[in-house]
Amino acid sequence: MPLITLDNISLRFAEKPILCEVSATIHKGDKIALIGRNGEGKSSFMKVLSGIIQADDGNLKIKNSTTISYLEQSPPDDDNDQTLFEIVAQGLGDIGELLAKYQTCLNKGNIDESAACQDEIERKDAWHYLNKIEVILNRFTLDSKATLETLSGGWRRRVMLAKALIQEPDLLLLDEPTNHMDIIAILDLEKMLKDFHGTLILISHDRSFVQGIANKVFDLDRGNLSVFDCGYLDYIKRKDSLLNAEGLANARFDKKLAQEETWIRQGIKARRTRNEGRVRALQEMRQTYISRRKQQGKAKIHTLEDEQRVSKIVFEVKKISYQIGELELVKDFSTLILKGEKIGIIGGNGSGKSTLIRLLLGELTPDKGNIRRSKTIELAYFDQMREMLEPNMKAMDFVSGGRDYININGKDKHVIGYLRQFLFTGKQAMAPIRMFSGGEKNRLMLAKILSQPANLLVLDEPTNDLDVETLELLEEMLVDYAGTVILISHDRTFLNNIVSSTIVMEGEAVIEQYIGGYDDYLRQRSEQLEQKNKAKTTTTVANKPKKVQTKLSYKEQQQLNELPRKIEDLENSITTSQEQLSDPTFYQNPDAQNITIELSKMELELEQMYDKWSELDNG
Repeated sequence: MPLITLDNISLRFAEKPILCEVSATIHKGDKIALIGRNGEGKSSFMKVLSGIIQADDGNLKIKNSTTISYLEQSPPDDDNDQTLFEIVAQGLGDIGELLAKYQTCLNKGNIDESAACQDEIERKDAWHYLNKIEVILNRFTLDSKATLETLSGGWRRRVMLAKALIQEPDLLLLDEPTNHMDIIAILDLEKMLKDFHGTLILISHDRSFVQGIANKVFDLDRGNLSVFDCGYLDYIKRKDSLLNAEGLANARFDKKLAQEETWIRQGIKARRTRNEGRVRALQEMRQTYISRRKQQGKAKIHTLEDEQRVSKIVFEVKKISYQIGELELVKDFSTLILKGEKIGIIGGNGSGKSTLIRLLLGELTPDKGNIRRSKTIELAYFDQMREMLEPNMKAMDFVSGGRDYININGKDKHVIGYLRQFLFTGKQAMAPIRMFSGGEKNRLMLAKILSQPANLLVLDEPTNDLDVETLELLEEMLVDYAGTVILISHDRTFLNNIVSSTIVMEGEAVIEQYIGGYDDYLRQRSEQLEQKNKAKTTTTVANKPKKVQTKLSYKEQQQLNELPRKIEDLENSITTSQEQLSDPTFYQNPDAQNITIELSKMELELEQMYDKWSELDNG
């Protein structure tokens, strides 16, 4: 039975049509990826479904008693001093407010009010909700007493996700849920959403994330909604076929238009008079041509012309260490970054990724060790916080510094023409930045950064809020770029498609470097763990000490007898998973990330079994 039915829904903002008589059906259990360019109206579509905004026309039918949770794209305000317990409890409505009040009274030692709240909670039989709040806070590793204003963007996303999920809604709407999240958190969320039994609609730029979850795709393009009843990879193939067909149709249209323009200019008045219908048809064709969005060109990064001046070594890092107070972020790290390399940096939030960048660039000085930098570095730096953007400035003025032309590779180019390469229309180029969506602002930042002459690009989470089309455009540009690229990203597909090596902030100041992208890192790490386990087994057998004749308890003896069989079974399971991992087609499997995570768990469990076996056998 349909959960939600959209019947000819239309929505318009000023002169721009957002939804044009959209019709679709959302069924229970659907996991839908909502895909479209930045500025197409994906967030507005979500807000129509959630009831935040009303459609101009059409009918929205929602099954009775359907509960809807909506995670908006923008994080909460910086000055929110509520505790995480209070915020997550709000997802439960009145019951949550009552529990939050009870918790606050307890913390403040207000016995009378807490007793009154306790009576109310018992009357409503709501004590189990208290445990529910604590469970989901633990699930997202959140401190119930912390306040939102103290958290980074990624942790705030976790809080709002917990709030959205706690009521176990029938329909969960997620707008860019992975923004500012690290890869471990993204993988955890991906698994959680796979296990979610309700209906899900999500907007996300993370192609690996979408591929692992969605079983249906809603494609929003120029106000029209197309429904693809398939997963993300099949959608890509079908969409490409449709775009190719549209391109051929457009080519035929353009040829016909050119023929009609030639005909009407031949100047035979009588002929035009006798063919007024044809003239009107030509006028309609002209209007169609104007309104049709044409395929955009590709931008090229402006590199320094005199590449001979650039040293082959960009950074030589020798045994650097760095800490802030008692927190050690980098310990004895060494690396060599050469001209033309494309380096990815990954790690958990707070692990020190941005700190490492600042050390490389000389903004921070290491406590120990040294960094040798090329003297010919010309830097272009993309910052994830968009601090350079001024809301009231026109987009074109931001990019060009107020000039009509900018110099690209030694040639003057009109700024509007340059911005078209980044998928902006002429009208958007002249609009103030405050009118842009989050993804359009990021795209504008990239246009600014990539117009600058540079031989070193540093990109700090450049993929946040970008639509897939812009992501693929950026990937092509970076692959073709002749200079050096250092980028921080949590987008696995983006890393796989671009970087030549990956620096991993492992935690506790440990930093390792792996050849290739994210999937290559997983494979190499798995191989290293396998070799470590084999070496440990050999060492355990070779150096096995003589047993001290201490009698084991009955339970311990049973454990000792069972451990060899359990170890053998677990080793067989690990071998099977490792064989899957070495298959070239493994990462096409939608369960690839789950298998990889499970393998890591099994390897840790095996290590613990060996320790226990050694302990009991020596007992």
